[in-house]
Amino acid sequence: MTIGIIGLGYVGLTLAMAACSNHISVYGLELNEHIKDCIRQGRAHFYEPGLDSLIARFNDKTFHVVEKFPSDVTFDAFIITVGTPLGEDSKTPNFDYIRSAISSIGDVYDGEQMVILRSTVSVGTTRTVVIPFLAKMCGRSEEEVLAGMCPERTLEGKAVDELTHLPQIISGNNARSIQIAQSLFRMITPCVVEADSLEEAELIKLYCNTYRDMTFAIGNAFCMAAQEFGVDGISAIEHANYDYARSNIAIPGFVAGPCLEKDAYILINNMPDCASKDFILQARRFNESMEDVVVSWVKEHVGPASDDKVLALTGMAFKGRPQTSDLRGSSSVYIARKLHDLGYKMKLHDYVAHRDEMEALGLGEVCDSVAEVCSGALVLLVLNNHPAYASVMGSDIPHYSDNGFEVFDSWGVCTELYYDEDIRISTLGNAFIDNGGK
Repeated sequence: MTIGIIGLGYVGLTLAMAACSNHISVYGLELNEHIKDCIRQGRAHFYEPGLDSLIARFNDKTFHVVEKFPSDVTFDAFIITVGTPLGEDSKTPNFDYIRSAISSIGDVYDGEQMVILRSTVSVGTTRTVVIPFLAKMCGRSEEEVLAGMCPERTLEGKAVDELTHLPQIISGNNARSIQIAQSLFRMITPCVVEADSLEEAELIKLYCNTYRDMTFAIGNAFCMAAQEFGVDGISAIEHANYDYARSNIAIPGFVAGPCLEKDAYILINNMPDCASKDFILQARRFNESMEDVVVSWVKEHVGPASDDKVLALTGMAFKGRPQTSDLRGSSSVYIARKLHDLGYKMKLHDYVAHRDEMEALGLGEVCDSVAEVCSGALVLLVLNNHPAYASVMGSDIPHYSDNGFEVFDSWGVCTELYYDEDIRISTLGNAFIDNGGK
C-alpha cells in the first residue's frame, strides 16, 4: 500500500513512521524548509522518544519527503494532517490549511484514491467542506468520491508507541471508503473501531480532548475553591484521592498545548446555543484563567516591573510529562508574554525545548540550566512538571535568606526544595492564601 501524507508536523511525521514500520510506502508532502532539513539529517524537528531512529531507518527507502506528489506513483490514499488554527480574537477555526492541503493533491487525484482527514475539525466539516471540494476537483459526484475522518488521538511523548497500540477510529462516506480505511489502519494497529458516521468520528476526537480539558478544569476549580477557605488546594486534592478509588480529582495545573487549548472551541464552533455549550466554554475559560494566577502572584511578590527586577522562568514547553519540546499553545509562553507586556525582564529555560525556538519568542535571554536562569533573578517560576525538577537542589538557586528569593512551583514538583528552610515556595495550591507557601 502507498499513501501520501500532507503535512509532516507532529501528527503527520509520527503517522508516517508508524506506517513505514508496518510495510506501507509513504510520500510526505512538506514545504517548510526547516522541517525538510531536519528530516534529511535523519531527525525530527521536535522531540519525540524513538522517532529519530525511525526516520533514519526509513528515510529515502519507504519514506520520501516531497514538495509535490509524483505522477508516476499509484496512491491508495491521501491523509491530511495539517493543523486547524483558531482566530486569535474570535476563537473560531480556520479551515484554509485544509483547503490548501486538498488542493496540493490536484495533479494526481482523480477520485479513485481515498482522502482521509486526520486534522481536528468542527462537526460536519468532512461532509460539508472536504467532500464537496473533492467532488469539484475530480469531476465526480459527492457520493462517488472516497473520503473519511480518521482522527489522531496520540499523546505527545508517547506517539510512536500509541500509534501501533491504540484503537483507531475510522469512518467513511460510503462502503468502499470504509473498506480502504479498515485495510490501511489494520496494517498499523490491531484494533479498528468503525464510527457510525463522519460526524461521529469528528465528535469522538473532540470529545476525547474536551473531556480531558473539563476533567482538569474540575481539579483547577477545586484548587481555587479550597483557597477561599484558607486551605491548600493541592494538598486537599491529594488527600481526597489517597487510596480512595472513587476520587480521581486532577492535580491542578495548566491545561494547554496544540490540542487542548483549541478543541473545546472547535467543538462549540457550530453548536447551537445550549447549556452544554456554556458548560464546555466555562471549563475552557477557567483553565485559561490559571495563567493569571501566576501573573497576579508575580505582581504581588515582585511589585511593579523595573529594569533591576529580573524573573526566571523555567519549563517553557507546554508539558513536562511525557517530555516534549513543543512550545505551541504553551501556558508558559502565554504567561511570559503577559509578563513581558507588563514590562518585566525575564530569563528563560527549558530541559527539552529547542534554544532557537525559545529565542524566536523574543521574550528574554535563554539559559542552559536552572542555576544560570536563576542568576540575578528575584523569583523562579517553575511552569511545567518535567521530572528533572524533583532533583533541583537549594544549591542550584539563590537562597531566600540571601536576597528574598522566592519560587513559584506551579505543579508542586520541586521535591528537594521543600526540605530547604531558606527557600520560600508557593504553588497553585496556596497562591492566594495569606502567608501561603512554605
